[in-house]
Amino acid sequence: MDHQDYWAIAEADIEIQNPVTERKLRLLDDYCDIRDGLRVLDIGCGKAWLMRQWAERFDIEGTGLETNPAFLDFARSRSPLRGGLTYLEGPAERFVPEPASYDVVMCLGATFALGGFVSAVEWMVAATKPGGAVVVGDLTTKHRPAVATHQHLPQDSVELAGVMQRHGVEVSAMISASEADFERYASHHRHATVRWVLQHPGHPDEQDVAHKSSDDWNYYLKTVRPYLGWTILVGHKAG
Repeated sequence: MDHQDYWAIAEADIEIQNPVTERKLRLLDDYCDIRDGLRVLDIGCGKAWLMRQWAERFDIEGTGLETNPAFLDFARSRSPLRGGLTYLEGPAERFVPEPASYDVVMCLGATFALGGFVSAVEWMVAATKPGGAVVVGDLTTKHRPAVATHQHLPQDSVELAGVMQRHGVEVSAMISASEADFERYASHHRHATVRWVLQHPGHPDEQDVAHKSSDDWNYYLKTVRPYLGWTILVGHKAG
């Protein structure tokens, strides 16, 4: 089945599409100095919860890049009170931002859309005004296995901060998912997909959904839960 359809099923019940809470995301209001008049770019915006919350309270100009039409339909159906939001459907790498034109550039859980963490940071920094905020959320390693394995694990949060520093971003804050945050996020996916399979016996995608749901759940139990976390890193472009 199309992976976009799978994620529309898995994330049907949630608007915050990362392993983090609303309370923690609210910290970004201060860390990014959100105020009227800012231009915001959100890469892999999904249902655009955070940018929509900002546009409810501030007169911002926001642009969201997303490939999943179901997520964009959801976001577009909820017009904010103050800010103006535009959503563009398609691969993020096809979007060519004017250099140094955004006050806040963020990518929460979608660095893969720009080729991985390093290339995403490089792309984001180029689009950010001097002094503007660069916000990246990604998987991080908390604990490495005592015995070497063939499994590839991401860098830890300190290493990711170093990448941002080397690209001219002064990292000023971090927001980390707790084990409970990640458990809630993974459980939402698992519950929604198991429910869908039970409700759609004989559907052409039934087995695909069941298998991916099982694979993702086992990955969470065996790899994410013991070794991995998720961290938002916030910094400001030099100048």
